[in-house]
Amino acid sequence: MDRLKEIEKRLAEIKVELEKEGADIDALEQEVKELTEERKEILEKIEKRNKIIKDIADGAGAPVPNFLPKEERKVDLNNMTRDEFLASPEYRTAYFKNLQGKDLTDVEKRALAGGSNALPVQTANTIVEKLRDMVPLLNEIDLFRMNGTVNVMVEKSAPNATKEAAGGAVTESSAELIKVTLTGYNINAFLSIGADLESMALSAFEDWIVRKLSEAIAYKIEYYIINGDGNSAPQGIGRYATWDVSDGTAVDWTGGTSGNKLAVDDLDKAIGLLPAAYDRESKFLMSKKTFYTNVIGLQDENNLPVIQREGSKFYIRGFEVLFSDQVADGDIYFGSFRRGMVGNLGVDIRVERQRNLRYNSWDFLGWGVFDCKPAQSGCIVKIASDIPA
Repeated sequence: MDRLKEIEKRLAEIKVELEKEGADIDALEQEVKELTEERKEILEKIEKRNKIIKDIADGAGAPVPNFLPKEERKVDLNNMTRDEFLASPEYRTAYFKNLQGKDLTDVEKRALAGGSNALPVQTANTIVEKLRDMVPLLNEIDLFRMNGTVNVMVEKSAPNATKEAAGGAVTESSAELIKVTLTGYNINAFLSIGADLESMALSAFEDWIVRKLSEAIAYKIEYYIINGDGNSAPQGIGRYATWDVSDGTAVDWTGGTSGNKLAVDDLDKAIGLLPAAYDRESKFLMSKKTFYTNVIGLQDENNLPVIQREGSKFYIRGFEVLFSDQVADGDIYFGSFRRGMVGNLGVDIRVERQRNLRYNSWDFLGWGVFDCKPAQSGCIVKIASDIPA
């Protein structure tokens, strides 16, 4: 996978090099041919591996030379913990067979009872991986994976350290700590599938559940991370602070004849409001519409663009730009979201089913538990028009 990323990065670099005067076009053309051929071979191997895995899951499997019969797996269901049940192959098979309405063996029935009908560990982990891909902000905030209420102690302002003599007494930190309590709110996803679901292969049914649940839950989690109002709901970035120019939490647009356009100085001012210690992890966040309407054409006093592009990523003054359709048009956030926001995504994800006779289908209700809140202050700045001065 790392090699595939290297190839994509190099192809993007070659694209830039081809636009330069004096570029060795023949050499670059040969390199592109070699890289695309190597990429094709890697993708074919990945596709072949995935097909073999799918065939095995469906009961077909690929022939294995010199195969020797192995001892049948012995399972001691009487002495397994709940976590062991959820991670066992028996529970995973029983769980999805039960959702499909298929008959279970005695072992599968006992395994299902021991796991309390929670989503199997492997399936839940796959959903979380997809959530992280679909909601990049989950990788940017300080995210926990725990069940129940989570109490997090964070410093109210930027952390500091003191110099002490070696071997001497240590001075207790005077930093003010605040407790952030994450309770958890159900993020529900309603799915429906035709009545012939029993005919689906187990792996295909699991893939469908994973894909549909991930898409539905991801959309709501992204909404709450940004727009949650904290009123019996998660509290998102939009409610991180009472945005005000006078206290340094926000920057108003100053461009145009009446301050109704974004100016390069507005972005620079926002960058300057945060400590340099946050630069390594600070990023811009906005909708694609805001970026392409108000930002991409900006130039500095030397008529040079302030936007850089590397592959599919954009940078403003060297800071990466994150995109989300959940951010209101015209709003831009900048800062260290990992320091400024804390969240918790419960370990358990559950699914229940119900027959829908009216439409001759099966309805599935899936849900996970999520919460997020602002943490350390002074980490995020908002740039928008009509912000109070």
